[in-house]
Amino acid sequence: MISSVTAAVAGLASSYVFIWALLRLTQDSREPPTLEHDIPFLSPIVSMASKGSRFHSYLRDKYKQPIYTLRLPGSRLYIINDTSLIPIVQRQVRTLSISPIMVRIFSHFMGVSKQALDIMGSDPLEHHGFVHQITLETGKGLSPGPNLDELNANAVQILNASLGNLCAKEAPTTVKLFDWASHEIMVATTNAVYGRRNPFKDPAVRSAYYTYEAGLITLITGFLPSILAREPLRARDILTNAFVKYFSEGGLDEGSSVYARNRYEYPSKLGVPLRDVAKMEAGGSIGLISNSMPATFWMLYHAFSDSNVLEDCRQEVAKACQEKDGQKYLDLAYIKNHCPILLSTMQEAFRFHSIGMSARTVVEDHLLDGKYLLKKGQTVLIPSTVQHASAPAWGANVDKFYHKRFVKEPGTKKYDPVAFRAFGGGTTLCPGRHFASTEILAFTSAILLRFDIEPINGSWDTRGYKEANAAFRLPGQDLHVKLTPRDNKEWKVFFSEPGKPIEV
Repeated sequence: MISSVTAAVAGLASSYVFIWALLRLTQDSREPPTLEHDIPFLSPIVSMASKGSRFHSYLRDKYKQPIYTLRLPGSRLYIINDTSLIPIVQRQVRTLSISPIMVRIFSHFMGVSKQALDIMGSDPLEHHGFVHQITLETGKGLSPGPNLDELNANAVQILNASLGNLCAKEAPTTVKLFDWASHEIMVATTNAVYGRRNPFKDPAVRSAYYTYEAGLITLITGFLPSILAREPLRARDILTNAFVKYFSEGGLDEGSSVYARNRYEYPSKLGVPLRDVAKMEAGGSIGLISNSMPATFWMLYHAFSDSNVLEDCRQEVAKACQEKDGQKYLDLAYIKNHCPILLSTMQEAFRFHSIGMSARTVVEDHLLDGKYLLKKGQTVLIPSTVQHASAPAWGANVDKFYHKRFVKEPGTKKYDPVAFRAFGGGTTLCPGRHFASTEILAFTSAILLRFDIEPINGSWDTRGYKEANAAFRLPGQDLHVKLTPRDNKEWKVFFSEPGKPIEV
């Protein structure tokens, strides 16, 4: 008689053979090759969980495929490794589209009603569709020009005033660098965007923001959110209620930006209910500040933790200073246009620490580059970690932080801009990149000139990384630092000329 152990082993073997056959029989020979299939459909999930943001670079280095397939239960992921394939993907704006993913974000992450989703999901691939039009309306407030100049000026004035308050103490201040920098960026950005009635002035709203952001991936996947994302769902309600109050009580009329007004007015005129507009803005706030906060931390970290970087950047930004009648002035137009090492340091911080990825849905079967079959309904991913760790794109020192990497110098090879993915690319290029970059450069410049920063325990060690943010690595532990004012003079910041776009 067959023992229970033998029967169990036979059952497992039969199941393994079945799912292996299922994998092979459902994989078209023209599709990119499948990887990580030791246990079909499950191995990729296990590897992703164990390796985190290193997963895609690990597979790139191990298998050296230009593009490959990951088979998950019920879906396929097509992962792009070869930089030359990226422009080809980006040109297929209708066949490989971000729009279905945006509709899923409206539904799952923002949690809009069916009535709102019927409007937001209408004609998602068309120019007149909601997804395309709300992107255009958002861009009007964030693209280089008078609207962006006003937004940048307001945010920078708020940051400068906060730094002035620290200098007025005429004594060192101890802070946790990540928490402090994140708070300063959140307050300045949201005050500049939403005006005097900014919902983020409420500490409860700020706290809810972080909880909601932490649930991003769980909510978008839609897997048991009521069980696995209870706290993020509660936090979403807090943010939504705050924006309902803000909109209904005339908050937009009290110093808000064109960006904020456009994001309210466009869906409202289409008949999207107020609460759903508030949900959209609550979700949109994640995109507004979630990347700027860790990016600012890493910019400050690299600028102050390396004496060579500190000296190079300080020498540059010092040329943007003027002094008259005992008062100092910092010209932010000069910072943006004439400080290549400072700009390069920021770009290198983006390259070194960003872990986001661009995603597109395959709308119909497509033969990419005439070679690789991409099946309808599946997802194409372009991980920034793969491109940012590419030796052909960045050189043999790709694993090192080199603050002058992006400086244009005669006789040096220019980096491939396609391989720089911190802000995405193509139609998914981040519309807020100019606002965020100017804010980070201005804040860093002011701190370079006005403060010395030293770690309390003498070490800049962050104990590795955490990956709680979808787009940037976070420090494994925060750094307790001492901010020491370099002088107590009054500083004013200004733009000597209209804003020109930063090359990012």
